[in-house]
Amino acid sequence: MGTAFHTDCSIFPFCPRRCFRVGHLPGLAETIRMPFPEWKKVLVVDLGFLGDTVHSIPAIRALAVSGARVDVMTTQVGAELLHLVPEVNRTWMIPLRKPSPPPWKNLGTLFAIRKDKYDAAITFSGADRNLFCVAVSGASERIAPVSRQRWWLPVLPLTKKIPVPSRADPLFEQRLEILRELGWSGANPGWFWSFRTKEKSEIPSPSVYLSVSAFGSSHKEWPLHLWAETINLVLRRRPETSFIVGFADSSREKERAQQLSELARTSQLHVLDSATGLQSLALLLQKTDLFAGLDSGVLHLAMAIGKPTVSVFRDYEGREEWAPTGKRHAVLKRPCECHQQKQNLCPNEPRCLAGIPACEVAESILELLPDFPPKP
Repeated sequence: MGTAFHTDCSIFPFCPRRCFRVGHLPGLAETIRMPFPEWKKVLVVDLGFLGDTVHSIPAIRALAVSGARVDVMTTQVGAELLHLVPEVNRTWMIPLRKPSPPPWKNLGTLFAIRKDKYDAAITFSGADRNLFCVAVSGASERIAPVSRQRWWLPVLPLTKKIPVPSRADPLFEQRLEILRELGWSGANPGWFWSFRTKEKSEIPSPSVYLSVSAFGSSHKEWPLHLWAETINLVLRRRPETSFIVGFADSSREKERAQQLSELARTSQLHVLDSATGLQSLALLLQKTDLFAGLDSGVLHLAMAIGKPTVSVFRDYEGREEWAPTGKRHAVLKRPCECHQQKQNLCPNEPRCLAGIPACEVAESILELLPDFPPKP
């Protein structure tokens, strides 16, 4: 039983909430209300990037069940994504990047937040910047998970410290577990997206969206020649398959996409003309049959949109909380010597990922591709 993408001009068939995990993920109307009737205004501090924000959305939607107005302090990419989540009232945008600016550069936003007099401020991450922003938010209740002791932690005016959930669970489950520590007992509301667009174009099935570049970390990238080999292996058995490769607003990522096209040498690979915003990317992912790519934020977005995924991972500590789970997701991994020895042993490309053969990725794609065009 599916839900729908709602747009100003059309309805896109879509079921984002039941494909991420095995079983049915209920909507907001089916959840049990949060036992916080006194919380009329809640601030969620979520200063992460695309993958972090994707995994925070179920908890943000669960907070909305209480009837509170939910605002989110987030990054630029987080604000762009949360614009598609109808339960978010507003976003306070902090222009973080890699490396991030010092916290004092955001004091103007924090002063404005304090004037809003939130009933509660909560973060799902124990990162230093998140803890600081919750502590000085001016909210009546200031709640954060604490995983390690810092000398300055007792000085922060937090009203409640929560144990950090097990990292063996998916990250979105960890964030719901923090709400359970606060007394919540509702069902996972999953993801729901609201788009405003006139776009009605379709993509022939079967189709695969490729994400071959990782923002800020070349150590997550699988070699381009192996991607090219994978494409051609798939086309030998499924010659009708279309591959689409996109890129962020980065000259390096655009160049890598063009290099892949030159290596693959097939008209079945289509490189986008320009970088895509998150709404356009989400719509594109929704129209394709499968995602194949790296350990990146685009992987998590595809997963939350309900698409099957094939991904390549270094086997590092904490991988379990980021890697997709379930029969619709293939995670291909190799031990990472750089991570084990805590030093950069691969200046050019990760040797561990290069050890994953193209035939293994191609076979996973073929197993998850539909045998016929999916029903509308």
